[in-house]
Amino acid sequence: MNRKRKTPKRKRLKKQARLISATSWIKEYNGKNIIAGYAKWFGVDKICAINELKMIGVVIPENLDRQVIESVKARIIQKRKIREKKKIENDNVSLVESDENFAYIVGYTSGGAPYGLTYEEFDMTEEDISQMMGIRCDENYFLISLNEINYEK
Repeated sequence: MNRKRKTPKRKRLKKQARLISATSWIKEYNGKNIIAGYAKWFGVDKICAINELKMIGVVIPENLDRQVIESVKARIIQKRKIREKKKIENDNVSLVESDENFAYIVGYTSGGAPYGLTYEEFDMTEEDISQMMGIRCDENYFLISLNEINYEK
């Protein structure tokens, strides 16, 4: 089955084909900015448009050439800063779920109620937990077996 391409042929042309097609396009072009028009019509960036227009013989002022190059560089720097800013914002997003009752939500019941560590439990030290549970706490090693935990206070 043949798929119909959605991109116009003029935007899929290689450099040599663009240069040939551009000679007839220039004769028909009535716009004010030939660089932007060429870039948009053939689907290339403005620096490539300037280079190819110069190859065809279009006279482009040197200051306009420099101005376009500087604007493209500034846009690249601006996009890089935006990308870095988004990356920093995404890094700051916490992957740990919490709400006003729980410091760390482990999961949700079938009814939708959250369960996990409360803020009081989260702030407890190892000694506090061992005293509450009645378990001996060693300095170097702390292990609570689920069988040893007494849930009654």
